Order: sequence, then C-alpha cells, then structure tokens
Amino acid sequence: MRYTFQDSTDFPVQRDFIQDLQNFIAISKAVIPLEKSVIQIKTENGERTVNIEKRTPEIDRFEKDVTDYIESRAAGIEESDILEIRAIIIETVSTVALTKKNEEHEALDRQNKLDLIELQQLDERILSILSPFFENSIYGAKGTYYASVEDKVLRGKQVNFVDGMQYEFDLNFAQDAIKVKDLQNLTLPVWSKKGILSRERKVKNTDISDFNITSMECEGNNLRTVLEDKDPENRFTISADEKTFLIVHRDYEITGDEELASTLNRDSVIIFITKLKKLFTESAVSKRLRHIMLDDKNAIDENRVFACLELIASMYGQLVAECIKRGYTEGEITIKIEEPEGFRTEKYLEKSEISKELSTMGSEGEELASRLKVTGA
Repeated sequence: MRYTFQDSTDFPVQRDFIQDLQNFIAISKAVIPLEKSVIQIKTENGERTVNIEKRTPEIDRFEKDVTDYIESRAAGIEESDILEIRAIIIETVSTVALTKKNEEHEALDRQNKLDLIELQQLDERILSILSPFFENSIYGAKGTYYASVEDKVLRGKQVNFVDGMQYEFDLNFAQDAIKVKDLQNLTLPVWSKKGILSRERKVKNTDISDFNITSMECEGNNLRTVLEDKDPENRFTISADEKTFLIVHRDYEITGDEELASTLNRDSVIIFITKLKKLFTESAVSKRLRHIMLDDKNAIDENRVFACLELIASMYGQLVAECIKRGYTEGEITIKIEEPEGFRTEKYLEKSEISKELSTMGSEGEELASRLKVTGA
C-alpha cells in the first residue's frame, strides 16, 4: 500500500491515518471513563482513611474523658463495692473503645482490599484497550527489543520511547527455546591445541548450530546476542550494527584475530544476524502492554493516561492540519490509498464529526479535539 495526501504527495507515515484516527477516538472514549473511575475510587478511599484517622483520636478523647470523670467521682471513696464498679466501668469503656477502633480499621482494611482488586482490574482493562493501538499507531516511536531465558523459557519485551513517553510490551515467542539452527546453520572458528601436552595451536571450526540463543538485545540496526550450549562457559557473543559485526568466544575476540577472521564465513554470519533481527517481529506470537511511563512516572499509577492521550492527540493534530492544508474540501481530513495492483481510493473524516464525537466525553473530549485541531471552522 502507498498512502498519500489528497494532493498525491507521500504521507509521512505509511499507514491508514484515517483508521488510526478512528481507533484513537474509540480507545479514548473507552479509557477516559475507566481512568475517571480509578480516580473516584482512590478519592473515596482517601476520604475514608482520613475520616477514620479523625474518629480514632475522638474515641480516645471520649474514653479519657469518661475515665477521668469516673476517677474524679470515685476519688476518696474506700467502699469496695464502689471501687469495683469504678474498675468495671473503666475496663468496659476501654474495651468498647478498643473494639470500636478495631472494627473501624478492619472495615477500612476490607474495603481497601476490595478497592485494590477493582483498581487492578481497571488498570488491566485500560492496558488491554490501549495495547493494540500502542503496537503500531504511535508514530515516530523508537523501540528496543530484549529477550532472555527465564525458567528455561525464552521471554521477551519491547520498550518504545517517544516525546517523554515510554511503554513496554511483554513478548511471547512461538517456541520456548530457540536454537541457532532454527535460523541458520552456523560454524565459527576458535583456537584449539593439537594435543594435551602440545603448545601448538590450530584453527578449529566449531559448529554452533545446536547452541541456544540465551539473550538478545536489538535497537534499530544494533544487535547483541549470546549463544550457549550446555556448558555456560562455552559462550559466543555476537554484536552488530548496520556496517559490521564483532564475535567473542568467552573473552577472546574472534573478529579481532586476523587469522581466525580470515577463516570466518562472513556471509553466513550476516544471514544469521539478519534473521535474528527479524526474530522479534516474526517469532513473537503475542504482545501485551504492561507499563506506560510518562516523564519517568508510571502513567497508570499516577492517573496520567489522559495526559498520554493528549500527547498522542498533539502528534496526530499536526498530521490533521497537514491533511486539511493539502486537501481540496474545507473541513475534511482526507488521505489517498494506492494498492499494489494500482487501484486507488480515498478515505476521509469530517472535522465536525470528530469534534462532535469527542464532545460526548466532556472537557477531556474537548481538550483532545483542540489538540487534534478539529475545532473551529
């Protein structure tokens, strides 16, 4: 597919912007009420805590006042019956006061636990709604991929960054373990002694096709991976960028040794590296949004999901303005789509339609409409 503005100039992001815009509106309408519910639960929880913190000293003061009064009334009395009554009253007041305070705190603890469960469910729903949109629809994000073996299972994560926002996905791979040969048969040269007592070395080509990929890190064209067999000491590390690569066996650099490097099958290594870079996109069978950070703070915990939506809306607003500038119909956001077969079509949204739909969310929707540049004539 080729995406262009209505004047046929290439769209800066080769995606269906109209669809992404509609998806953004949909997730905003779904997520904002959920975050409002989270804020309300936390507010009510805080108010309950403050009320109990106020009532506890009041109970203590009342207990002290009653105790002081009884003590004053019994002052100077030596009659055992009266003194017994005094002791019973003081003990009863103390017991009832303690029981009441415990009941208040137990009720608060029960409600806190219920609130925590509800908040966790709401947080999961928010992340679940945002996850498919965050996968591909936040333009200009730079990503770093990581994978490592945990409990004998290869697990991965993807961390993206854009304009002060960072978001992280858990990645699940099609296989629990991935061997080198799953991508490419690979042989690497190492130094080996000819005999037990001999000091003479010779080049030994080691087939590492059965080695496991135990960790990977990929950022753009930069990659680093660790390959191991059953003996963790027998480890190869490959680092690469878009121009060259470096191979280390244990602590010895193979590519820095002219004799070893001359026997290296560089084409085979390059093919392996190329396939390895595609592993995160081709072998990751599922992604799950786990964290969103905004200005180094957890956006979910800090109730700043709406702030993240504002940031995205501002990015989209620049493209909305450019679509209108390059379009032929006033008030329409239009893109053209050219399919590989040459078939062309147009998609559009009315500014007024977007503004009206967002207005149903109140002030938050109005703010998003403003940032999307769909308000006014």
